[in-house]
Amino acid sequence: SSYFGPRHSKFDRRAMGANASSRCKTIGKAEKTEAKAEGPPRLPRDALPEQPDPDLAIAYSCEVLRTKQGLIKGCWANFEAGAFYRPLLGEAGEEGGPPGLRSLRHALIVALDIVRYAEKSGEVVEADELGEGSYARVFGSGPDLAVKLISERERPWVHKGAVENSLKADRLGIGPRIFGYGTVVQTLGGHFRGTALLLERLAPLGQSWTKADSESVLADVALLSTIGFHNDVKLPNVLRRAGRPTLIDFDLMSQWSCKVAVTSSCIEHDFQTLLEPLGESHTRHFREYYDLFVLTLTLPDGELYRRVLERLVELWSLLEGAVFRPLMETVDPEKLTEIPFEVLCRTPMEGVSVCLLDLRGNLYGHSEGELGDRQTRLSKCGHLPQLLRSNGIYWP
Repeated sequence: SSYFGPRHSKFDRRAMGANASSRCKTIGKAEKTEAKAEGPPRLPRDALPEQPDPDLAIAYSCEVLRTKQGLIKGCWANFEAGAFYRPLLGEAGEEGGPPGLRSLRHALIVALDIVRYAEKSGEVVEADELGEGSYARVFGSGPDLAVKLISERERPWVHKGAVENSLKADRLGIGPRIFGYGTVVQTLGGHFRGTALLLERLAPLGQSWTKADSESVLADVALLSTIGFHNDVKLPNVLRRAGRPTLIDFDLMSQWSCKVAVTSSCIEHDFQTLLEPLGESHTRHFREYYDLFVLTLTLPDGELYRRVLERLVELWSLLEGAVFRPLMETVDPEKLTEIPFEVLCRTPMEGVSVCLLDLRGNLYGHSEGELGDRQTRLSKCGHLPQLLRSNGIYWP
């Protein structure tokens, strides 16, 4: 995961927990419906151009830092733009350069840890590190620019996915706008080489959460399901654009595969053979179901969790006969008890993983209480569907 706003403030989990118990009994079997998650209207944004602008790529290719004094002189690093779709935002460029060039340089100076050499040359560097994920670090400069930096030590698919998937999401109107990308090569003071993805800087979620915010997240997941699985939906991968929550971090996105990041590789399962013959609707609904199921196992019990669970029940009614039962018939039963069919819990729960085909176990895993009342808590979850008993739940 990665962050594009100021360092992410801890989300107020209490906002998720208010009045959760009052809604417990409302979640049950849903009628088969094509109801879609719809959030507040998206704010207008300029469409990502179909093709990059070669003139912008030339304009933003630059020396990150050049010093003329001290023991070490010369060019410390270069940024070579691969493709640019939009000009950066910000003040007019330095020495006739394009807007935002100074912000780009400053973000990379901080990323390469050569700030002290820039300052010795009289440059005031204005940038900071925003966050770090499994494959990348993110740096920001000014109110508008975030730079996602991926080292060449990462596998090629990481670089390819970060760029291509971010562009796909941008075309849908999800996440930050993409300015461009390129290669950073350090020549003095270190040996870094890698990909730099230049994005619109977004704001953190903050401390408050509303029902409209929940609907925005659901709407983003539903929209993204038209092209693939996000594979890492969680609140740290949600930021605000003009006040509206939106998904970010599309590195693991895949058209047909569920993926779970493990160090520098992934555990994954390709569903193309199962889903493609079933058509677009079932494919889209299964992608949405999987991503929302993953999200629930990162949330404490509360308003957001209950709203997502309601949507999962709706989707279950559409998927049980067409997708879930054929899945059980075609996948080795032993594999159904392993990742990614057993989804790992990322928040304290009554278990370490929950099976995709077990909404009953999902709700029970979120229940809280003494060891002796597990059976009572389980009985309150009996109205939810279960095709396969979860392997990682602490059952009574």
